[in-house]
Amino acid sequence: MKKIVFLLFGLLLCNSLSASNVIELVVWNMPPDADELYKKIWDESTNNFQIKNPRIKIKGISREYKTQEFVSVMASGKGPDIVRIPIVALPSMSKYGFLLKLDEFTKKWIQKDYMPAIMWDSVNIDGNIYGIPYDSYFTTLFYRKDIFEKCGIKNAPNTWQDIIDISKKINSLMPEVKGIALPPDMFYFIDFIWQAGGDIYENRKINLNNVGVKKALNFWHNLKWKNKVMPPQNILDNYDVEQFFSAGKIAMMVGVAKRLPVMARRYGLDLKNVEIVPLPAGETGIKAWHVGGEAFIINAGITEEKKQAAWEYIKFILSPPYQLWKWMKMKELNMIIFPGDFSCATNLINMPEFSKVKDSLLYARSEPTFYKWNMIKEDFNKYVLEKIFITQNINLDELLYNFQKRIESEYYE
Repeated sequence: MKKIVFLLFGLLLCNSLSASNVIELVVWNMPPDADELYKKIWDESTNNFQIKNPRIKIKGISREYKTQEFVSVMASGKGPDIVRIPIVALPSMSKYGFLLKLDEFTKKWIQKDYMPAIMWDSVNIDGNIYGIPYDSYFTTLFYRKDIFEKCGIKNAPNTWQDIIDISKKINSLMPEVKGIALPPDMFYFIDFIWQAGGDIYENRKINLNNVGVKKALNFWHNLKWKNKVMPPQNILDNYDVEQFFSAGKIAMMVGVAKRLPVMARRYGLDLKNVEIVPLPAGETGIKAWHVGGEAFIINAGITEEKKQAAWEYIKFILSPPYQLWKWMKMKELNMIIFPGDFSCATNLINMPEFSKVKDSLLYARSEPTFYKWNMIKEDFNKYVLEKIFITQNINLDELLYNFQKRIESEYYE
């Protein structure tokens, strides 16, 4: 009897020790059950990771990054161990102390040298790496092939003037269709600043009162009021623009490729009617568009053991074998494939889905890494971009001067 009791005690002790050796990682961004195919990929990849790393258990949470929610859970000490957040959110989140500095991990990572330098620039905050780029996207121009063909237009616009000329031709032949729609959003406007030969970030200072900004602002204002190639509504948000484009009420829009499946699912957009091309160059001939995406971050408040386990998970997801498996799996499931679905460290450039964007990095730029940039963008949308769509007669010099004074008084000590 004593031997039996001793044996049972030994088994319980072994199980207890075995359980204590398991590291559970809470990972956000798990696809919801409604996204059946993406969820299938998540489940299979998680299982494959756990087979290779039996001491690590992944607890997936179907939750996306939202600024206020993320700040709240991280501040309460109940945040995830790993989550993907927009690269543009890194500067402000790092200031709160939520994000682990990843330099010690990345300096030994073989994949680092395969990732474009501009992506590292985007996650380097004051000389430290706070995120690992998960994917990448470029702002591009979408146009409706069916509308272009009906109007006899054979070429996509290459310049700002082409946007105007093509828009006017389409509207003359199809009065119910406007050429383009733009939301009052710096996310899209910043590319036009660069195309106009301007810049906004130097010596760790934001300057939005310069010639390039004024040229870009004047172009957007003229599209609305002088050339009348935009819808009559004064203010359109991003979802309005996507819906108009999907319904064929506008022929062109600025966007990122990963939004197209969403537009197809949400608004019934037929992707066979869509062509993706680089953004047209400004009057100076400058080509420019910005790069963005999401980055993996590791919670700075977790144990050292969890930090190492989290790094193993990130390395697995971004490894070339996994990325190639994911591409093959998406093909097997007949999923729509866009470059933004994959790591920018993975060389899939010869795959057919990547042919139109493989040279995009030559003209890519990154948004400022100033930690108050997101707040400045929101103010610029409200006090400048909305104003030019609401007001036909406006003094752009005065508008930009006043906004720059706001920046200097509110965002710099």
